[in-house]
Amino acid sequence: MSRVTSHESRATPSVLWTVVPVRGIAAGKSRLAAVLDATARAALNRRLLEHTLSVVAAWSGGLDRCAVVSSCREALALAARLGAVAVDEGPEAGGLNAAAALGREYAGAHGASSALVLACDLPRLNGEALAAMAGAAASERHMILAPDRHGTGTNALLVSARAPFDFQFGEASCAKHRALAAARGWPVELCLRPELEFDLDTPADLARWTETAAEADRRRML
Repeated sequence: MSRVTSHESRATPSVLWTVVPVRGIAAGKSRLAAVLDATARAALNRRLLEHTLSVVAAWSGGLDRCAVVSSCREALALAARLGAVAVDEGPEAGGLNAAAALGREYAGAHGASSALVLACDLPRLNGEALAAMAGAAASERHMILAPDRHGTGTNALLVSARAPFDFQFGEASCAKHRALAAARGWPVELCLRPELEFDLDTPADLARWTETAAEADRRRML
């Protein structure tokens, strides 16, 4: 298994869609309830979704190949207003893995050869990280996996949009995704970039991000 840490000089998939599953503006980031009230969590979820879509748009030149999948009316409306494709899960939302599968299926049905499933809680996400993910795929049946900083979770995953795939987001998802790829004979590469590794999941993550942002602001003022 090889590792990707920067741009690669390989052919990108011919048609790549980005899929962003979103739990919801009010429902998302429930693990931060100990430090953020409902209003603050909703504001954070809006900010994260707007940031994710702005990065994708700047990197890809638009959002016409970016599907936001959610059962949340506000999240879907925000995505549509910004130019993304809003894919409604309906009232029977089945969680992150079901949303990722629905987005992959939608992308494949609309001409995608590959789908980049992207978490919506990556405050340091930038276009270079997305380019590294896309540029690492040598073929459609080739998995590119960006683990979290603990090496156990999955923050971004590039897979074929034309082959069914049982997403395993959640506990130990990195190992589970690698095992699925191995069972199918797909090459796997890890995309190790700090912009993709850092997610906002716990109060400690939020404190770390806030401190980093404050320090960056202080340096700009010097």
